[in-house]
Amino acid sequence: MAVTLSPVTNVTISLVDRDLNRSTIGFHVNAGVALGFIQDAITDTMIPAIEGISDAVVTGYTISSIADDPAPALAAETSDVERKGVFSFGAANGSSYVIGVPSIKNTVVIDETNKIDKANAAVIAFVQMVLDPSILDLAHPVTYLGSDITSLGKAEKHHRSSRRG
Repeated sequence: MAVTLSPVTNVTISLVDRDLNRSTIGFHVNAGVALGFIQDAITDTMIPAIEGISDAVVTGYTISSIADDPAPALAAETSDVERKGVFSFGAANGSSYVIGVPSIKNTVVIDETNKIDKANAAVIAFVQMVLDPSILDLAHPVTYLGSDITSLGKAEKHHRSSRRG
C-alpha cells in the first residue's frame, strides 16, 4: 500500500439561499498549513469575503485532506465491496455509531450465518482499535457529537449496493 498525502488540504464552504437550495464553494490550501490557522482564515477572512459578494447565507465549512494510492494492488478475487461487515457500537452519550467495512472477509463470518465472529483475532483487533482510546491516542474514533464509543453491539454481514458496478 503506497498511500500518499495530497499536496493540498481542501476547504469547502456551504451556503443556502432563500429557497433552501444548498451549494458549496471549494478552495485548496497548501497541506503544510496548520489546522488552526486554516480555521481562523476561514472564519476571519474567507467567510466575510464570500458574504460580501453573495446573497446566500454561509451555513458551515469542512476541511479535508486526501490521501490515495494512484496505482493500488489488485484486490483478491474474493473481494466484493457490496458485502459489508456492519458493526453497531454504543457510545457514552447513549447514541449509536455504525461502521460498515466493505468486502468483509468470509473467514471472519461464522459459517452458514451472517454473523461476524467476535472471537476472531482480526475482529478483536478491529473492535479494540475503535473502542480503546489508548490505541490511537487523540485520533481515536468518536461519534459525530464527539462522544466516546464504548461498546460493541451487533456485528453482521450485509449486502449493500455500491456506487459503481
